[in-house]
Amino acid sequence: MSGTRKILILGNGFDLAHFLPTKYDHFMYAMRNVENYDKDTPMTFQELYTDLISDENYFFENTIKLYKTEEATLPLEEVKELQDDLNKNGWFQYFKSYIDSGIETWIDFENEMEVVLSAVCYIISEIEKNSGYLKHIPYVDSLILIDKIFNKDIKRKYPFINNLLEKFSITDKNSKHAGTQMVFDQGFVKYYLGKPIDICASSLLKHLEEDLISFIEIFSKYIAFIDKLELKNTLKNPEIFEKDLDAIYSFNYSSTIDRLYNHSNINFIHGKAGKNSNKKIVLGISELQNQVLIDNKSYGFVKYYQKLVNNTDYQFLKSNSPVVELEQNMKGQGLTKYHPIEIYIWGHSLDSSDSDYIHEIFSFNQGEKPSIRVIVYYYLKPHAQLSNLIDILDKDTIETWMKNKWLEFMEMPNIQELNSDNNYIDSSISEFSKTVSSPKETFRPKINMY
Repeated sequence: MSGTRKILILGNGFDLAHFLPTKYDHFMYAMRNVENYDKDTPMTFQELYTDLISDENYFFENTIKLYKTEEATLPLEEVKELQDDLNKNGWFQYFKSYIDSGIETWIDFENEMEVVLSAVCYIISEIEKNSGYLKHIPYVDSLILIDKIFNKDIKRKYPFINNLLEKFSITDKNSKHAGTQMVFDQGFVKYYLGKPIDICASSLLKHLEEDLISFIEIFSKYIAFIDKLELKNTLKNPEIFEKDLDAIYSFNYSSTIDRLYNHSNINFIHGKAGKNSNKKIVLGISELQNQVLIDNKSYGFVKYYQKLVNNTDYQFLKSNSPVVELEQNMKGQGLTKYHPIEIYIWGHSLDSSDSDYIHEIFSFNQGEKPSIRVIVYYYLKPHAQLSNLIDILDKDTIETWMKNKWLEFMEMPNIQELNSDNNYIDSSISEFSKTVSSPKETFRPKINMY
């Protein structure tokens, strides 16, 4: 056994390294194909990814090599259910218009979600300031949004806003006046003595929250489908899995780590997909910043609120982990031997949407005896992850960690070559780990003589 203890943190890149189509644009392409499916037979893997199999040839070529994709079908009943759900869901209807527009990852989606909410909040706040932006025409039993609300700067900032209002069914596209004007759906209008007088901001935002819950449920069904992909052959263990792991923290929604490698002791930080999971998926923004959202208590968009409501794992490194145990013992000087702890990060972008967790990872090594090392696996180049860390933590912190060799970047294991090339050498364990074969240090506790 190595003298270091190891913790593994997983992000979506771990699934992608195993050629599982769990990226945001994989999901959106697949759901668009589901929406357009018109056959009366189960939907095959090829039909689900018909556009992507040719566009992402290398990726899906390996998916087909590794998994029994010919056996993976979506039952017709599930196709019909999904079609109904997709047709009614504003988040899907809006974002499908932006396929191939640069929104590729789940981080991109969450960032763009903030833009959508900001646009809706702009309309609400402007109407609160000036009711003249609303117009009531006697023969229309609703309110019309006057186009003057959108000045040149706003149209430049939110060029999509008309499409957004329609896709989320905030404005009624079926109204006979909707061809030239934006007519609010009656569900978002306040009435007095039967006459429309104002919009109802709380109802409007609640509608977006409920649509997000539905969108998450659709995505959960999709991940459950991915989790059913069976391997053709057992995978070889990457070197990191040959070692004892004290804990695994997964930001993924899939069962890849336990399904393909039979690992246990996994904490699913953002929930887990599947009907039988008691920890629902978490997908949203980091915090409420817009005052309109705060005033309306729209916490359903926020990840930490979803965690509390959905019984998702709320514990991370600061709670009952080997890291805390070690730090507490060292501060109390009641330790005679200690194993340095290595935190391996595989497939996480280290983006600001998970900044709370990143701050927690780098909150250690503050004492006289630094005991934590962080190893970040990268794909091709580490530039993006390093930039994200500097943005979140600041340059001085990262320089300190790198100068002291507490932070290391390593190329991630190549799953395709590991399982097809006998000459491939997996070097996914740090050089430091290889030099530590026993507990790192022995020291005596202080003795109180009086």
